[in-house]
Order: sequence, then C-alpha cells, then structure tokens
Amino acid sequence: MRRLQQTITSSSFPLKRRSLCPLTVHFAHRTTTAGLYEMHQRPEPHFSPHRSSPPPYLRYSSSSAAPLKSRLPSDFLSILQRNHPNLKISLNKYELDSHGRGESHHPVSPPDAVLYPSSVEEIQDILRLCCREVYREGDGDVPTVEIVSVIPYGAGTSLEGHLSFLLPQDDSVVRNNDIVEIPSSLFESNSGDSQLLKNEKKRVRIKRKGGISIDMSNFQSIGELTPGDGFIKVGAGVTRNSLNDALRHTGMQFMIDPGADATLGGMTACGASGTAAVKYQTMRENVLGLTAVLPPQTIASASNDAGIGLKKPRAVTCGSNALKNSAGYNLPGLFVGSEGTLGVITEVTVKIYPIPSYVIAASCTFDDLHTAAEAVTTIRMVGIPVARIELLDEMSIRAFNQSVKNEELKPMDEKATLFFEFAGHSESSVIADLSAARAVCVDDFEGSNFVSATDETTRNKVWAARHRLYYSSIALRGGGDDDENGATSQSTIVTDVCVPFSSFADIVSATAEDLRDMGVFGTVFGHCGDGNYHAILPLRSDDTEEYKDKVFKVIELMTERAISVGGSVTGEHGVGYGKKKFLEKMYGAAGVSLMQTIKTSIDPWCIMNPGKIVDVDLGLGAMK
Repeated sequence: MRRLQQTITSSSFPLKRRSLCPLTVHFAHRTTTAGLYEMHQRPEPHFSPHRSSPPPYLRYSSSSAAPLKSRLPSDFLSILQRNHPNLKISLNKYELDSHGRGESHHPVSPPDAVLYPSSVEEIQDILRLCCREVYREGDGDVPTVEIVSVIPYGAGTSLEGHLSFLLPQDDSVVRNNDIVEIPSSLFESNSGDSQLLKNEKKRVRIKRKGGISIDMSNFQSIGELTPGDGFIKVGAGVTRNSLNDALRHTGMQFMIDPGADATLGGMTACGASGTAAVKYQTMRENVLGLTAVLPPQTIASASNDAGIGLKKPRAVTCGSNALKNSAGYNLPGLFVGSEGTLGVITEVTVKIYPIPSYVIAASCTFDDLHTAAEAVTTIRMVGIPVARIELLDEMSIRAFNQSVKNEELKPMDEKATLFFEFAGHSESSVIADLSAARAVCVDDFEGSNFVSATDETTRNKVWAARHRLYYSSIALRGGGDDDENGATSQSTIVTDVCVPFSSFADIVSATAEDLRDMGVFGTVFGHCGDGNYHAILPLRSDDTEEYKDKVFKVIELMTERAISVGGSVTGEHGVGYGKKKFLEKMYGAAGVSLMQTIKTSIDPWCIMNPGKIVDVDLGLGAMK
C-alpha cells in the first residue's frame, strides 16, 4: 500500500498550547426520530436544555487526548492515492483537530482525514468513493454500502459548529443492522449509467464509515477583470484579503467584510456579510454564479474503483456574468447559505465595486442603548447614505477601555456608542451625509462627543473600540497567560440575530438587560444599519453549571424575541447545528420539511455535512 503523505510533522507543534476545549459544553440529551445521534466525547459532557437538539455524535480529540481510530473504509485512502498520486492527504492529528472546529465554543470533532484536492475532477472522484458497494469478510452474499461523510473546509472561521463531524455512535448499520432493499437503479452499471431495472430490488447493508474534510486551499484562481465589468471569478479557496490585494491596481474592490479573512467559498456557503452590508448587502446579493460538485446519486461499484467508463458526480455551473438574471430557478441562491450540505463549491463569480474616493469615519455617544438604536433607525429611514454603522453597548466600551495600554488610544466614555463610515465619489457629498447624520444624532437624540476623521490613521483610532471588540470582550473574563481558567476564543460564544428596524431598539436593549439582570458577562454590538446584532459571551473553564445555564438562557431569549417580531435566528453566522433547533419556530414545520426535501433530493445518501441545518435520515434519503 502506498504510504500516505503526512503534510505536517510533529515538529510543527508549539511547545506550549492551551487545551482546545477548556470548558464543559452543554448539549441536549435527546435522540432523533431515527435514533441516529448520540453524544460521545472525552471528557464526559453535562447536559442542558439550552443547547441545540437533537444532539450530534462528536468524535472529540484534543492535544491531551489519545488519537481516535480511523473509521474510514480500510481501502478508501489507498484507492484515492492510487488514482490520484498527487492528491495530498493528511492524517496529522493537529491538522485533523484544526479541521474539526471553527472559531467558537463548539467542541473539537475531527474528521478521519484531510484531503487537499486541486481540481474539480479530483473532487468528483473523492465524492464518488463516498458511497460505495463492497463485499467485506463476514457479509456473506449481502454487500455493504459504505458511506463516508464530507465537509468542505475554507478558512475555519465559522461560528455555529459547521465543521463538527456529526456521525452515528459507531460503525453499526443504519436502522439497527437491518438488511434493507434498494432499487437496482441506484447502482452503477458497466454501461456508464445507473441500471434501469426500476422494478427490481437489491438487498444491502448500509454503514456510515467516518468522515473526511475537503480543504479547498488549492483553489486559488483569480480570473481576468474586463474593464467595465463589475464582477470577477475566483476559486473557492481565495480569501477576501487576497482578492482585494490582487484587485488593488484596478481601482475595484470586493466589499463584503465579515471581519475574518475568510475564503470566498466559505463566505458563499455560510451566507456571510459583515459591517459593509448596510451599503453593499450580503453574499446572497453579491454572488452572480458558481460552480459546485454535487454528491453522488448512485452507488459506486467496488469492482471499478477507478470509475472507468462511469459517470462521475455532477459538477454544475449556475448563474451568469450579468448583473440581472431571471432565467429559471435561482440556483446560485440555493447554494449560498447551504453550509456545505448540498455540494462542494469550487468557484464563485462575485460583484466588485469602485474603491470610494473619499472616506470619513465618525463616532457619537448616547446616554443609553435604546436611544442609540433609535438614532440608527431614523438615519436609515430618512435615507442618509452610510457605508458602515456599528453599535456598541456600554460594556463593549468598558472592555475597550480596559484594553488600552498606550497613550495613542484614549479611554472613551462608557456609554452606548455609534461608529460611522461615510464614503462616496466626492468630498462634498460625503460631508453632506456626515452633517445629516450628525444632526440626527445630536439634535434629535441628544448624542454627545460626535467626532470625525478623514485621514486613515485617525479613522482607525476613531474605530479602535469596534476593531478591538472581540478580543477585548474575551479579556473581560481573564484569558491572559497567567490565568489558566480564563476565557479563550475556543470557549467564547458569539451569536447573532437580525430583526426589523421597527423592533431593533427594543430587542437589542432587552438582550443587554438580560445580561445585567442575570449577571452574565458579555458585550452586545451590532451591524445596526441592517438590524443585525450580536452578543459575545466568554466562558471560563471554572464557570459553574448555573452560570452556563444563564448564558444559554440569554441566547434562547435573544433568538426567540427575534422570531417573535418576524426576524431571523441568524443574520450572518448561519445555522450549523448550533441554531438548528430554532428553524421550525422561524419557518414552521412545512418550511423545514421543504428544506429536508431539497437536501435529500440533491444528497440522497446524506454525505454532505450531515446533521447541519436540518435533520434527515442518514443514508436513507435515496430510498424514499
């Protein structure tokens, strides 16, 4: 057997590294209708009704835990390397852990292998082998259909458990080891198409055999920019900063800014947005087209592991290069926000915009959060153009003040504060927008300390509290090198909702009051120009169970209030499994059922990121 490549050696490890999961996380202890999910992690978890349900199966691994045995089919990786000698495959423990977590509190749940394809064809062959008929010793004359789960990986910046591998408890056959009958039409034939014996059945066992991460970092293409066009094609592994660096000489820029240097494929899959959405909207409005490799519809034959003469899983290209398109179903929109549950996105066509000639930053403080939020609603409703407008509560400003360690940045009044950015093609138009916003804040809502800046260095100082918010919020609860129990990014919950403007001031103020009333440490802030707000809730490893219950209660109240006013359970973070339990409250049973129908139609064997967004029978969608 060809020796598998190890892309990272043990010498790459830092000598001292804090545990990846320093806290005990809560999960609801309940199984799905099919009884497919159970919690299994080291150390033993505690359970709470405030976490998402049904619970996933988590293959927990950390720097201090023993490596977990691979659950992949014994010949899965060797077949891939035989067919694709240049395909990089990593079994390195650090790589596995880093591909089994995002930037949030969800525990590490690693894949069994990380694959680094470089072409659409390699991805097609990988996915084909993820649903394969084999005859194993002891099976007798009944073959086994082995299903391998797949999660595409971008930069690992997701927040709702998107990258956690949710698998059955062990290698047991779906539906309690029953032998099931599957239409013969679902099996490959030597003619290169599925067999057409639709009235015949074939008896098989179905087993789920671990999972792989498909890392898209090799998809780095950036297309040519045609003068006059407002779009560009990029590979899914290109990050937004890399794209803007490449575009800098053109005077154009990709404007969606989620904060992290995420990949374009990941931003598409999660429906990302960020601080600039008030002017440039979200990924849903900025993706014109894309290419994605779909999961297989048929079962691969073990007698033809190379797939010679057989159709591969489909690679679909949808959308167009035009800024308007009303031709047929909105297929790009189906994949935006799909979170890797429908296929592997390999290329995206996105809108780009001229870089503004003039930019002014500003900030203004208010006596309370509700008043600041009302000012935002008024600015938006009267139509004052803003490029960015962010709201920070008084605890956010307190966190910033505690982080100030030098004389260049000065502490701010610990009050609710709005941060603005105005941008346009002429100085006079930008100054007019600034003056109009100042009048609303100061004259109509009695704001104070309204300051503005035009040069980049001073603009950054005006916005420093917003730029530092995430790490200064974590520092509120320890987290320094001398505090082993302090909060870290891996123990911090970052959650979001989005509400209509008419309810924004009341809803965001209610969340801040919940934190005060329950004694929960956290900060509340928002991309308030579109009604999207967040809470950063750091957890220490020595927090009591009672305190953790309060934290999850804050999230529950925040989400249910958003639903009650017709808002969304998430404006930009996505669902993952962290917010899955709220979808039925938001869309109703019929809406969730339609999502399940879409999922099982495109991914009948539930190969792609199972357990995310909606629950479906694992591997049995094809037989419905």
